[in-house]
Amino acid sequence: MARVVVTGATGFVGGRVAGALRRRGDEVVALVRTPSDELAGLGVEQPVVALDDADGLGAAMQGADGIVHAAAVAGPDLDTARAVNTLGTRSLVAAARTAAVGRFVHISTTSVYDLQAVGDAEVAEDAPLAVAETEAAKTSSAAAPYALTKAEAEAEVDRGRTQGLSVAVLRPPAVLGAGPTSTWGTRMPQRYRDGEMHAVPPETTFGWVHVDDLVEAVLVALDHDAQATVNVVGGHTTFGAYLAALREFLPEAPATAAVSDAAPWRGSYATGRLPEVFGVRPSRTFEAAMDEIRAAWS
Repeated sequence: MARVVVTGATGFVGGRVAGALRRRGDEVVALVRTPSDELAGLGVEQPVVALDDADGLGAAMQGADGIVHAAAVAGPDLDTARAVNTLGTRSLVAAARTAAVGRFVHISTTSVYDLQAVGDAEVAEDAPLAVAETEAAKTSSAAAPYALTKAEAEAEVDRGRTQGLSVAVLRPPAVLGAGPTSTWGTRMPQRYRDGEMHAVPPETTFGWVHVDDLVEAVLVALDHDAQATVNVVGGHTTFGAYLAALREFLPEAPATAAVSDAAPWRGSYATGRLPEVFGVRPSRTFEAAMDEIRAAWS
C-alpha cells in the first residue's frame, strides 16, 4: 500500500484518480481548498493547503511515496493561470524534493504544443511548445493562459527531474466522461447549448481520451520509474463530430454555435510512446464516451 498525495482531487480527473487509488488500497492525501463529502466517504485525507503554502505542502508530503498533480485552472487571465499552473507546480516540485517523494506524476495537456509551428502533421512529444513570444496558444485547443502556463508548469517539473526527482508527464487532449466538473462532458456542452462556446473550424482535429483510460495511465506511470513525457490519446475525430454528438442531446443549441470558417488544424497527436514506455494503451471508444455523457445529461 502506497501513500499518494493528489492535487485537484475535487475536480474531474483528480477525483477519478483519488477514487482509483483508494479502490486499489492506497492511502490518499488530497490537498484541497474546501473538503469534499465525496472524498471523505472514500476515506481520503483532506488537509486544507494552498499551493503557495510551503509549510503546509511540506507537512502534507511527509511519508508520501508519490504525488499526482492534477490541479490546474484555465484562466481567466494569465496572472491567475500562472499563479496556479506555473507557480503552484514550482511549489509542489520543491516540496516533493524536500520530502524525498519517490515519484511525481504531472498531468499536463496537448494544449502545450505550438500547433502553428508543427502544422498539419503528427505531433510527437518532442514538438515545440507554446511560449509567450509566439501566437501558438491561439491555435491550441485552449485559451492562451492555459496553454502557456501549462507549458511553464512542465518546465518546473523538468527542473525537478534534473535535480533528482523521478518524473512522468502525461499529456491528454480533451478528456471525455460524465461528471459535474467535466470540461468536455458538462461545461463545454453547457456553453454549446447557450451559444457561448469558442468557435472552432468544424474540420479541426479533435483529439480525445476517456477519463478512465487517462486514470489507468496515471496509475501505471505512478508505479513505474521511467523518466518520460507521453501523449495519452484515445483517438482522433473532428470538432464537428464532437458538436454533432452534442446536438443529439442538445437540439436547442443555436445552429451556428461554435462554428468558425477559419482554416482548420488537420494534424494528429502521436500515440506510440505511451504503450512503448508504460505498456498501456487507451481502449475506450469515442462513441462510448459520448454515450456516457449523453446518459448523464438525460
